[in-house]
Amino acid sequence: MFLISVIAFAAGIYIETLYPLPILVSLSVSTLFLCAIPLALRRTYRVSFVLMAVCFVFAGMVRLALITEDRPVPHLKEATDVYGGIITESSPNTKIVKLAYPDNLSGLSVVFRTSDNLGINDEVRIFGSLRELSLTFRNPYLVTWKWLTRLEGISYELRGAIVSVRQGRNYVEAWRNYLARNIENSGAQHSGIIKALTIGDTTGLDEDTKALFLRTGTSHILAISGSNISIVTAFFFFIARMLMRTSVFVRLRGDDTKYAALLSIPFAILFMLTAGSGIPIIRATIMITVCMLAINFERERHIENTVALSALIILILYPYSIFMPTFQLTFMSVFFIILFSKALYPYARSWHPVLKWSFSSVLITLSAMIGTLPIVLYHFYGINPFAVVHNLILVPLMCVIAMPLALVGMFVPYGAYLLRLSGDILVISLKILRALDMGYLYPIVRPNLFETICYFVLIPSLFFLRVRLVRFALILILLPAISLYSMSLIKERFYNDTISLSFIDVGLGDAILVEAPHGMRLIIDGGGLRGGDFDVGRSVLTPILLSKKILTLDYVINTHPHGDHAGGLLYIVNNFGVKHFVTGTYVSQESVYNRIVETIQRKGLHPEVWKRGDRFLFKNGMEVMVFNPAPYLSLDDLNNRSIVLKIVYGKSSFLCTGDMESVIEEQLLMLKGVPIRADVLKVPHHGSKYSSSLDFLRAVKPSIAVLSVGKGITGLPSLEALERYRLLSIPVLRTDLNGFIEMRSDGNRIVYNTYR
Repeated sequence: MFLISVIAFAAGIYIETLYPLPILVSLSVSTLFLCAIPLALRRTYRVSFVLMAVCFVFAGMVRLALITEDRPVPHLKEATDVYGGIITESSPNTKIVKLAYPDNLSGLSVVFRTSDNLGINDEVRIFGSLRELSLTFRNPYLVTWKWLTRLEGISYELRGAIVSVRQGRNYVEAWRNYLARNIENSGAQHSGIIKALTIGDTTGLDEDTKALFLRTGTSHILAISGSNISIVTAFFFFIARMLMRTSVFVRLRGDDTKYAALLSIPFAILFMLTAGSGIPIIRATIMITVCMLAINFERERHIENTVALSALIILILYPYSIFMPTFQLTFMSVFFIILFSKALYPYARSWHPVLKWSFSSVLITLSAMIGTLPIVLYHFYGINPFAVVHNLILVPLMCVIAMPLALVGMFVPYGAYLLRLSGDILVISLKILRALDMGYLYPIVRPNLFETICYFVLIPSLFFLRVRLVRFALILILLPAISLYSMSLIKERFYNDTISLSFIDVGLGDAILVEAPHGMRLIIDGGGLRGGDFDVGRSVLTPILLSKKILTLDYVINTHPHGDHAGGLLYIVNNFGVKHFVTGTYVSQESVYNRIVETIQRKGLHPEVWKRGDRFLFKNGMEVMVFNPAPYLSLDDLNNRSIVLKIVYGKSSFLCTGDMESVIEEQLLMLKGVPIRADVLKVPHHGSKYSSSLDFLRAVKPSIAVLSVGKGITGLPSLEALERYRLLSIPVLRTDLNGFIEMRSDGNRIVYNTYR
């Protein structure tokens, strides 16, 4: 019952996030159900059980609502000012500052982006301006850092320059810096990995190393989490228990295990402080502390309730943790390890100790892998089926041998020898890992919430088939629900008779996903940001495609090679199946476009050139007509060489215009036999004042227009262009205001839906 109550509490947090209720409503309902529980206990236990679960649901909603209820709403000034405060969280590129002045903002936590080496408790003065932390890439299927930050209660960003810094007294940070210097000065190989394993500093890891651990399913080793703290705590637990057993009095009373568990807790907390006290590390320490206390109070047999209690404590302190992959991975792996161990380990009790240890190692690794499968696929889009082997080799080498050696080496005199030995073990580990770097499956479709719930209900139910109620629920409810869902999924994927155009929010750029009847999929442009290393294809397009169960694209169409249209396509053509790649009649010096072409050719495909007059009628009833570019067009402006195409399905039509401007609009109006009339118009060139002329809009006469735009260039969209749409009473949907926009038609009627 307690486990169900904790799950209900987490469900309440999730519901409050999506469908927030006023705190008074949630609190009143929770109190009402709480008062009804004693009355229900007099009649039936089952009713009280349901009331308890509902009560916990609303309690979870209340907990999350408390974060935002008393959040100060600052008066934002347009002019710059001097802000002062203390650094409360620090990462390589982002700091959280708790403001002390101006007085009206005292206590407000804000984001400040800087790569300067600022530590926790440092006092800073910043000359800049405060603005709301605006969300970007408002698309379904995405959990962004800004969204989580706002959920934590931080809704504003401070932009400006640092005026002064006064170092605060942070003994923990000074201690971590001292340990980092010991590692660097020891001459140990792979010092970056050693710092990641011991003090949680991942800044020294290169991208190749991170990618290697990700492909082999061992990336959890590099991030200090439950497994690392468990190993350290277990190490001190066994040492403490051996010391306790030297006392005859303690040994005879049987209290050696209880006292050792208590003595291990300070070491877990010390390791937490040493590793940086990040939120994932704090969560893992809470979990280990609760487990040690359970051993002390002789409650270790009720391990499920112990783990559930630690989850409840974490959710009370950090309710947004349910959206963090580290929290999800930690608890699901632990619950499945418990489930598999209780069901299968008894068969190995009489085996030889070596066989029993080998069996338990495989069982733990395999059960954790099975238990976290949907979560790994949702967050990381891939999995390595050989990860069991990789972890069986790497975890003992890196976590059981290399990490303890490094931890001891950082503290003791002449510890440099131990640090170098730890580095030598890491050299061997990486050589083994590179030799076993095979079998990585990427990308794989992402499971949705319904599929994830079905998985986490189905797998545990297989262990309780002897229970009559479980068999009935499995046969009469779960399996029929899975069958009906699978049939609807297949029908939607291969036998649907509707077309949808999804205008994805990629900032200042274009990306349109076309889902045509009978499973045909096209993508027109892929967005891309100017400067920086943010990959729109990997971080925005990929989760959307995989959530829609798309692994292969029939057509990838690049209207023109500018970075805000082609940047995200490089990742797509590298990792997804592409049957046809379409370009226009242009020669480009854009590096990203040239790399796309090279990738396509390496896959054995040849770019297809579409030009004015081309017309394609597909078997599913969809027709594509190409209006631009003309074969003879000599304009050097790549915007005006954009592919302009019209998609027709039944009586519905969609005009996709790329970045063409008024010169092309005039040409299209003068050409005879070009049916530019369309129901939906993609606004040309992000709403530039040099496009969307009145004559063109009158000729197209759209029922609705979609503007793909974001921050980046002043004047886009232009007030002049927007005014022309207003004069003709053409409603305009915008990705910067409405987020993800979907247009769907059955061939007769068009309906639309926006993310906001």
